[in-house]
Amino acid sequence: MTTTSVQKGRLGEDAAAEYLQHRGWTVVARNQRTPVGELDLVCEDGGTLVVVEVKARSSSAFGEAIESVGPRKERRLRAATGWWLAEQGGRWRPVRFDVVVVELQSDGTLHCLIHMRDVLGY
Repeated sequence: MTTTSVQKGRLGEDAAAEYLQHRGWTVVARNQRTPVGELDLVCEDGGTLVVVEVKARSSSAFGEAIESVGPRKERRLRAATGWWLAEQGGRWRPVRFDVVVVELQSDGTLHCLIHMRDVLGY
């Protein structure tokens, strides 16, 4: 049985959240929608707010997952983070952007997880 894109996204976010929590991070929010974009995971890592973009893939037929985090996505992440921070009273500093790539097998089981820290400067 193959998984749908929505299922892959959910499985990827679950795997990323579990991975980060096992490393002592706190997941502050998930799937935060703003008028300018969505934030997959918002976490705290020792006083630093970390916005985590999760990319779940089961094949590289459409390119590598990290390739989809280009300048357009970066602008959206920055704008959505600014919006979210304003809604929270702007109390978080510093802010960092990470990407977690989750590679899934066709049945939805985890194949590999890659965590890339500080991929966008803030």
